[in-house]
Amino acid sequence: MGATVAEVADAAAARAAEGILAAIHARGSARVLFASAPSQEAMIARLGSDSRIDWSLVRSFHLDEYVGLSAAAPQSFGQWLEDRLPAAALPGFFRMHAEAEDGVPAEIERYGALIEESPIDVTCLGIGVNGHIAFNEPGVSHLADSALARRVDLDLASRQQQVDEGLFATLADVPTSALTLTVPAVTGAGILVCTVLGEHKAAAVAQALEGPITRDCPGSLMQAHPAAFWFVDGAAAAQLTQRHVDR
Repeated sequence: MGATVAEVADAAAARAAEGILAAIHARGSARVLFASAPSQEAMIARLGSDSRIDWSLVRSFHLDEYVGLSAAAPQSFGQWLEDRLPAAALPGFFRMHAEAEDGVPAEIERYGALIEESPIDVTCLGIGVNGHIAFNEPGVSHLADSALARRVDLDLASRQQQVDEGLFATLADVPTSALTLTVPAVTGAGILVCTVLGEHKAAAVAQALEGPITRDCPGSLMQAHPAAFWFVDGAAAAQLTQRHVDR
């Protein structure tokens, strides 16, 4: 029997906490990127309840945001994360703003500058059904992108995933573009904590962990990271052909 959702969440939160605490010990503060997705919910809840972490010393950022969606909408990635981070973390949480089309270029510059200010210590992420990380879509994303943030058109599979996970009622409701941190921005942290749940992610997990490193599966770049840790439940691990220890 594979790992349960609770076991995965506990283990992933413990690893993320180690990275945060190490950064606070070394520099007096930590910088963390968070994905906003159902797969992250239990992990974030456990991390947020870790009494060892002084959240006033943590600066938090999210990975992506829909263009044109109200910042207060429950599907907004910033709002989703704001609703789930511990209250003590919110003064140090920096949201992307993509509600207005004409403000997107300036927001890309502003948010990229925030990420560039200082190294990111931990990225807590997942992987999409098509192998994307954040909204870096397969086949079109640059694994060595010189930018830290971009506007992107969303792959049909990514949009359908939002419907399948119950976040939007219909495909027509899902925005067609988003702001995203690029692959180098997402994977440039000292530690990557990748949490993946569900059978619908099994093919993407297998491709990212056991396939070639390629832009056709942006998540595969994590193979090249010296401290990328994967936490997957039994269903998401179903198509792996070998055992991956602490990965």
